[in-house]
Amino acid sequence: MRAWATPRRSLALAALALGCNDPLSIGSDLVWTAEQERGDLTEWTADDSGDTYLPTDSSVAVSTEAAHRGSHAIKLVNPAAWNHQDEGPELSHTLGALNDAYYSAWFMLPEDYRLEPQMTLMRLRSREPGGTELFNGEELQLRSLPVGGYVLQIFNNNAGFLLEPLADPAPRIEASRWFQLEARYEPQSSGRLRVWLNGTLAYDLRGRPGAAGSEIVLGICNVAEAAKPAPVVLFVDDAAVSLSRVSVAGQLSP
Repeated sequence: MRAWATPRRSLALAALALGCNDPLSIGSDLVWTAEQERGDLTEWTADDSGDTYLPTDSSVAVSTEAAHRGSHAIKLVNPAAWNHQDEGPELSHTLGALNDAYYSAWFMLPEDYRLEPQMTLMRLRSREPGGTELFNGEELQLRSLPVGGYVLQIFNNNAGFLLEPLADPAPRIEASRWFQLEARYEPQSSGRLRVWLNGTLAYDLRGRPGAAGSEIVLGICNVAEAAKPAPVVLFVDDAAVSLSRVSVAGQLSP
């Protein structure tokens, strides 16, 4: 496990915009959001609220090469040559002790990469209040398919869970298309994880409680052991943490 800087929770209580021309009246249900339109990573890292992890030859930066809405998105680049270990860049943000919340972002892989064996896109981990050590939790991953495209799978480092059986029907993702992942995570009460792909429930997993009172750390990442072609590029935009769902239309819903 890695040691990261200890962040503080940030809270958004005003009307914000998730896109170029789509203002969203959020009230107090939106805990935090990052749209990258400032051209930097301060929405993630201001006031020691987040951090970046950058192994050799990897990068995390705001780019204008692609965007879900607006003109900016985060670009994560992974050289994908780690000699039999999963590695890659990660950007994190800490939200405090949330017993039940929704974590969402939009992702896009510009090519049909052949991932070996998979890629981790989103992590939901925890730390003790005021601590620096991160404890492994839930991971949202993609596995490439022989026919092209990807399938969404769920992994947990706890030996009692590990890789969950693939959902039926398999949640498919295409290259060069933006897709939304949204997770409702209840680690400190029912131990339940629900994951939506583009607004459709793909996984509903139960009985996986986390440590009571821990701070939740959201990470977006581009973690893979190897891939062809390499490097692997991932774009991420319109991240949000809220107390009610953020739909694919970018609006909070009951």
